[in-house]
Amino acid sequence: MHVRVTIVGNPVGDPAGVAVTAVVAGCRSRGWQHVILEWTTMAEPGGPQARKAVADGAELVVVCGGDGTVREVAGALAGTDVALGIIPRGTANLFARNLRLPHRSLARSIEVALDGQAHEVDLGRARWGGPDRPDGQGAFVVMTGVGHDADTIELVRPALKKRIQWRAYFVPAVATLGEPLIPMRVRLDDGPAEERALWCLLAGSVGRIPLGIDILPGATVDDGLIHVAAVGPAHVVGWVPIALKGLVHWKGDVPGLEYRTARLVRVETQEPVTIHVDGDEHPGVEWLEARIEPQALHIHLPPTQGGATAQ
Repeated sequence: MHVRVTIVGNPVGDPAGVAVTAVVAGCRSRGWQHVILEWTTMAEPGGPQARKAVADGAELVVVCGGDGTVREVAGALAGTDVALGIIPRGTANLFARNLRLPHRSLARSIEVALDGQAHEVDLGRARWGGPDRPDGQGAFVVMTGVGHDADTIELVRPALKKRIQWRAYFVPAVATLGEPLIPMRVRLDDGPAEERALWCLLAGSVGRIPLGIDILPGATVDDGLIHVAAVGPAHVVGWVPIALKGLVHWKGDVPGLEYRTARLVRVETQEPVTIHVDGDEHPGVEWLEARIEPQALHIHLPPTQGGATAQ
């Protein structure tokens, strides 16, 4: 069997090219001779390479990188028949964790990326804008957020992130817990706009992060819904039950935390704030819209794992 493969590698996550070299070797060992290697750059972070792969007739695109690179490639492959294989090489690898892809073993990651069964998976799309900035748009594979969670990401120091990886996010998170709530207007689908005061609003297709914390309970990668978490504790001590709910997956309601589902969510703020899209922050934003493209991607998962079990 001859398979046309394009490998999209991020040199930041794979500086010595170890993962990419191993993927190329895996393709060759399977008798796949038509293998193209594309490296990402700041100007072309994955989307252009994936679109070129589609135009060149690729049947499989394998991305070696973190959530940002995966997001760029996934956004370009959405709605096509080209399968996506993922070799997690980022800081948190949240999408791979939610898909329950192997992220500690390179050999196992390559096996799944090349030989796994293609399952249909949802993709998020976001649009945003503000008075002093051009409107933006982009795909997301995990979640987007408005408010102080984006400030937390913005405060993460690159050196700390490189040294302790995803744990770096907890340091600035603690520092921002006491920040005042932000007035927001939230609208789900065609429902009425609701005036809220929130620390942050999160919208995503999946929501499990390291330590088993479940930010968006019940979200699965193929349910066709956008899951929303409105977070607004009245006092700093209100974070205790919120944190426990995420850690122990307690079923009961807690003050200052509300979950909803929709097809489309729109958030507006009175003053410009920072948002994030899969961890990439965008300042000066006054409105954000997020929606889900149901089953837009064909992603290789372990043979025994269907989309309904990937969370």
